[in-house]
Amino acid sequence: MEKEYTFPPRRTSGVIGRLTLGQVTAVVIAIGLPWLGVQSGSIVAFALLLAAGGLLVWACFVRIGGRYVTEWARPASAAVWSRLWRSHVYRGAVFGPDSLAREMDLPGDLAGLRMLSAPNPDGRARVGLVLDERANTATAVLLTEGTPIILEESSEQAGRLVDWEAVMESTCEEDSAIARWQLLFRSMPDATNLAQEYYLDRVTDREWLPAQVLRELVSTAAPTAQRHEVFFAVAFDLHRLASEIKATGGDDEAIGVVVVERLADLQRQITEARIPVRGWLSPSHLAAVIHTQFDPDSLPLYDMQSAAKHELDPRTAGPSATERQWQAYVHDSAVSSTVWVHELPRRPVKANWLAPLLQQSDVRRSISLVVEPLPPSRAERSINNQRLAAAGSIYMKQRHGLVVDARTEKEYAAAQQLDDELSDGAGYFRYSMFVCVTAPDMDRLRRAVSSVRRRLTRIRCSTMVLYGEQDQAFFAAALPLARGLSPMRGLTGS
Repeated sequence: MEKEYTFPPRRTSGVIGRLTLGQVTAVVIAIGLPWLGVQSGSIVAFALLLAAGGLLVWACFVRIGGRYVTEWARPASAAVWSRLWRSHVYRGAVFGPDSLAREMDLPGDLAGLRMLSAPNPDGRARVGLVLDERANTATAVLLTEGTPIILEESSEQAGRLVDWEAVMESTCEEDSAIARWQLLFRSMPDATNLAQEYYLDRVTDREWLPAQVLRELVSTAAPTAQRHEVFFAVAFDLHRLASEIKATGGDDEAIGVVVVERLADLQRQITEARIPVRGWLSPSHLAAVIHTQFDPDSLPLYDMQSAAKHELDPRTAGPSATERQWQAYVHDSAVSSTVWVHELPRRPVKANWLAPLLQQSDVRRSISLVVEPLPPSRAERSINNQRLAAAGSIYMKQRHGLVVDARTEKEYAAAQQLDDELSDGAGYFRYSMFVCVTAPDMDRLRRAVSSVRRRLTRIRCSTMVLYGEQDQAFFAAALPLARGLSPMRGLTGS
């Protein structure tokens, strides 16, 4: 019988029961308003402030767009602030006053990133490392090759999943120094028809009848063909590598040497897990991936340049112009909207449960799973906090004669199961999943977002469009930078 998997419910505990900090603050203010009315000595003022307090309490527990009203405070205030200071609009390239003065000219929170070039252990290539001096991380990206695992026998699928599980758990070790890792699946129209290029490179006897049929097939399939790429991005915490970096020299070259040693070991583990890889992206290839996400129309041009052994200057990885709107992110030749999958299936699912979304070929989208592996010591504290919060909520409801809802009981059971798995040596992760949908204009974008959300509903996922946070969401979902847990305003990891 094929194995099934169950995801734990997302935590709903707040600072007091399920009340978030914003709700508690609003309730305290609501209680204080009538008191101010009493101090004023005016019945009219008291009545108005009492009504305002009641309205505030009511608003605390009203959901709009999947969030409580209090949870809209930060994105809404940030959107207003950025409008006032015009920071929601970015102008780079020839429009920027300091264009190409830094290594990478990127918008928003990405402005401080720079690219390092480190020698690959094979001595024949370079590895691109994106250095974030603010977060003190160095990120590298591995390009993988797809395999027909869905067509394999269930026993083979189970074996490969066990091998990948071992790779995941190795990132939770105390000395791994991995802050986050990310799986990024991007799908786009195959404008250059890579299948036809493969045919021209590999088929020698083109007059052979099967070869002619194959050529006609790949030629006619070009307008509707889809191109799929899978990237594995890993961000190393340079704080945890400080002693090794200092012993090696303490400069950028030392960072490259220390991080590349970890990358070589990680690539060996991935290869042993029977996952074919093409290698860590060079600075020019990594810059091209970032640039083509900002400017999708440049992908065919980059394909032709890469075929001719041309390289893209990492300083030109950024877009020419972007604008953060309330429900979309406008960038160069396209517009994108990001959906946060805030609840994964709570019913048992098979190993290929994401297939309906991955096989969708009528939209251009990037699916990003951002994972923060926790060392055993931090994992134990996190699980204990979850268990105590759920147990405390159950105890308080039982003590006051309230009904204990099933979700709270499942949260406690999930925390208990995580504790049991951790004691058996399993790894523990915080994770967030995003789907970034890209289209040429707003009308097609709205239709594409609706189509993607319907697919996610089919596989029993709950989604939310990240209104007001589309710039941060795009950085997390579309770019292979292993972001998404911390910089997202108003969101927490699972």
